[in-house]
Amino acid sequence: MIRELPLEVRSKIAAGEVIERPVSVVKELVENALDAGATDIRVSVINGGLDEIVISDNGCGIPFVELPLAVQRFTTSKIGSVEDLDSISTLGFRGEALASIADVADLTIFSSDGETSGEIQVRGGELVLCKPVASPKGTRVIVRDLFFNLPGRRKFLRAASTEFSHIQKFLQSMALIYPNVQWTFTSEKGVVWHLPSELPAEERFYSLFGQKAQFHAFSTPQGDLDIYLNPNVVGELVLSVNGRLIKGSAYFQVLRILRDMWGGANLPVMVLRLKVEPDQVDVNVHPQKLDIRFKSQGWLRETLQKLMMQIRTRHIGMDMDMVPGYGGEMSSSNSELWAGSSTDSSLLLGEQVRENYALFPEKVSQNQVEGGIYSKGLEIKDYLYDTYILVKRDGVYELWDQHAVNEKINYWRLSNLYGVQFLLEPLFCSLDEETAQALADMGFELQQVRGGFLIKAVPSLLLLSRSLDIIINDLQSLRGNVEKARADLACKSAVKAGQKLSPMEIEALVSEGLKVLDVSYDPHGRPAVVRLDQYLVERLFNR
Repeated sequence: MIRELPLEVRSKIAAGEVIERPVSVVKELVENALDAGATDIRVSVINGGLDEIVISDNGCGIPFVELPLAVQRFTTSKIGSVEDLDSISTLGFRGEALASIADVADLTIFSSDGETSGEIQVRGGELVLCKPVASPKGTRVIVRDLFFNLPGRRKFLRAASTEFSHIQKFLQSMALIYPNVQWTFTSEKGVVWHLPSELPAEERFYSLFGQKAQFHAFSTPQGDLDIYLNPNVVGELVLSVNGRLIKGSAYFQVLRILRDMWGGANLPVMVLRLKVEPDQVDVNVHPQKLDIRFKSQGWLRETLQKLMMQIRTRHIGMDMDMVPGYGGEMSSSNSELWAGSSTDSSLLLGEQVRENYALFPEKVSQNQVEGGIYSKGLEIKDYLYDTYILVKRDGVYELWDQHAVNEKINYWRLSNLYGVQFLLEPLFCSLDEETAQALADMGFELQQVRGGFLIKAVPSLLLLSRSLDIIINDLQSLRGNVEKARADLACKSAVKAGQKLSPMEIEALVSEGLKVLDVSYDPHGRPAVVRLDQYLVERLFNR
């Protein structure tokens, strides 16, 4: 029998589409702060945001008389007509964020527009209080007990450390996109970082990543590109369009074009801020506003080509060994390749160029050595049989088995839920709860629906190894034995013995291995690192 759902059920369903986890709350509130013109944003979380999230800003604030309206669904100051949807210039526009948070948590707002100020509290969609109180200009939002009334949703949240890492990653991206905003991020353990708006780009990067990097900025009327060069930091693309952080299909479209132009090598840390007329993009395509659609593809490719041309031509003072296709002096053929017009399709690097040039040089440069693994009392001495890395650490030689070490690194990453890849379209699977919980423990992002579960994200390592259906079958046959499945996935996604690595790949492998608590043995108990101390060497010669 078809029936109309009660308002309470409808509100919870709608809230679930907007608020999936603590980082969703942080995202919505930070975007509200930026739309309010804030130049100082402070974010504080307790227990990974599961217990409490506090976000304060110095924006324009909300008049007291409008506070009750602000927490109702589909109320906003950012659009007023259907026509406005075709030219949205703000980050928010649907008027759902505060209402969605209030439906699934305890929400308290203190706000002042400079003339009036007040406090409002809503818990589980029910108004608790609304009264005038003194408050500085701006807004402070406190969110406690997230999903207290949705135990099923809270059950599938990750450990507090994982939820914290998602929040940290989001704020890291926003701090790079908005360098003119002062950001402060704290937890129950203290200040995670404090980034004044006047902080130089290199120091901002160091505060966020704990590594030094060369900084280079490139700009066109259609976009800005910041590049941070450090071979010890895993490369990534941070993409924004008109200030909006993008993570959906548009992100992968831009990433694919950049990788082609970058010569097929690994990207450094790139922050790309695209600027386009609001009526040229459709931002109303994703419930969490994480994706957009470009109305025209030509300007996108042209903008990226112009930025890449700047990298080629404006290289004074830049370590060009770290730029693809350049090895001190650009070859005549490569120079010709980049001399075409900005609309010339030959700007995309061909296979021959990709084979001849790499992002990082074969020889490790001095500024790569400084601050890298060589400064940690460790040296890479040789590479034997395309399998074993000869390392000298603290005066003792060691042999590192590249497969076993990589396997241990992968196992450690899976155990610590190190990185997930969101699927463009959620995948429905009919799973029992034991298997679903095992997948969640391995880092899968799941949403329970009628008849099964939607898999929304998978561990990044899964993309390098076995197919999803095989992993699920393995877990079901092992009756949810997560450790066995984790070890198997780590092995399948590791480099193989005899698989030749480049010098930079060797250095990256050793650097990652040093982060693991004990890399001496792989997850199956086989040796991964063998110490060639004096006693062992003398035994080999029967001394």
